[in-house]
Amino acid sequence: MKSGFGKTRLAFQLLGLIILCGTAPVAAEENGIYASQRQTLASVKRSYDEIQNKQKQKLLFSPVSVGNGVNITVIAPSEWRSLVEIVKKIVSSTHTRFEQLFGTSPAFSTTIRLMEEDAFFKKTGAPAWTNAMYYHGEIIIPIQDINRLDLDNIKRSIRHEYAHAIVHELSGGNCPGWLDEGIAQWVEGVENPALRPALQKWLKNNNPVQLSLLQGGFTRLEESMVPAAYAQSLFATTTLIQGYGFDAFKSYFKFLREGYSNEYAFSTSFSVHEKLFEVALEKKLREWNESDRQ
Repeated sequence: MKSGFGKTRLAFQLLGLIILCGTAPVAAEENGIYASQRQTLASVKRSYDEIQNKQKQKLLFSPVSVGNGVNITVIAPSEWRSLVEIVKKIVSSTHTRFEQLFGTSPAFSTTIRLMEEDAFFKKTGAPAWTNAMYYHGEIIIPIQDINRLDLDNIKRSIRHEYAHAIVHELSGGNCPGWLDEGIAQWVEGVENPALRPALQKWLKNNNPVQLSLLQGGFTRLEESMVPAAYAQSLFATTTLIQGYGFDAFKSYFKFLREGYSNEYAFSTSFSVHEKLFEVALEKKLREWNESDRQ
């Protein structure tokens, strides 16, 4: 890596000389220093182009076809081609299922980047507990060991992060964090077995987490609160799904995408004010916690 960077930097420095030398007079010097310099710089430029081409060849860019103007590209090291094909199938099936439930997504483009775990944390600055991220419009999936893949976890991560990408588009980027995270977990499939114990532990000594604290992403929450925040978001979202169905979500997302306030979109679509829903949710959480302990 150091050697490659040094060559690239040298190429940039010498290419800068091309710009400077391009304005210098060359009359009557074809057999002198200027001719020699141009030949040298042309050689450096060819070397630089070769380096750039080699760097591009190290990555595989593979499009996923899902239709309706949605453009998805999976990016990964070229030697991970077999994993890329698996990921593409997961993405395609996730997209189809999501649109069946929550409605057709507006046209958008995104990438799903597979990278080594160390590079993931260096790029995103994510907390150590993060196992994937929808980051700056791109889904990034860290791979701990390409030779010992946990395909079940990879599938859950892709479903989760892709849900974030679609919810962002459906809501115009206005979906509150707790509902966004709840939907992403619901789409994963079977509930993570660690969630219920985490929520019970939290409720033993604390009130339910206020939804106002969960409007944004969860990466800035206190680490002790994170598991309960995820669990409560899934609990709240499941309550909405069971109580109002997916047509209510379609309406809600449409209002948000059109610029209506969250207060109006929520109360109109779910027939209850969000504050009153939260009061009912807290009561249901306490009842669930008590009954689950017995």
